[in-house]
Amino acid sequence: MRACPDHDTLGCPMARINRTWSEGSTPCDIMLIGEAPGKYEDKKGMPFVGKSGSELTHLYLGQCADLLRGRVYIANLVKCRTNEKDRDPNKAEVDACSQLLTEEIVNVNPRFIGTVGSFSTKWLLGDKTRMDKVHGFGYEYNISLFECKVMPLYHPAFGLHNTSMMRHIMEDFTRFGRMVRGDERVMWRGR
Repeated sequence: MRACPDHDTLGCPMARINRTWSEGSTPCDIMLIGEAPGKYEDKKGMPFVGKSGSELTHLYLGQCADLLRGRVYIANLVKCRTNEKDRDPNKAEVDACSQLLTEEIVNVNPRFIGTVGSFSTKWLLGDKTRMDKVHGFGYEYNISLFECKVMPLYHPAFGLHNTSMMRHIMEDFTRFGRMVRGDERVMWRGR
């Protein structure tokens, strides 16, 4: 067990407290924020290590974004697995864990953030944000006294469950890599 040391102080409603830690060095220019650990992440205590993690590392980061996983700080919005069926995190769980994520963002001090999936995207860009409208676009964002560039990205699991979406995920990560390298042709949207 990797008990969450912050479980009680955050008022976390989760019965499970087997915490999955973030991965990467601080500070780090590039940060990815997923939604919550799944079965394999829960076992290993690290983010994105199951099937989605393999897709993220080799296809989406490696081939599409042309980035090495070791250059990226990877975190989850919710730090513990929600349940055996990996249900969506609820508001109380997001509220509890997001306090930790805010501190992480300040410590990592990224220049670029990729929000992987709708939960981290809505947490950062607002509850009414729709992935189908924002994925693959860059946003200037102000977080706790510093600015960074944010790009919402479809989650690799979306492509594993719906192979017709893989093309969109590949395009998202290609644009993310271009944004990180300073390509001005990345499409920008104001907030």
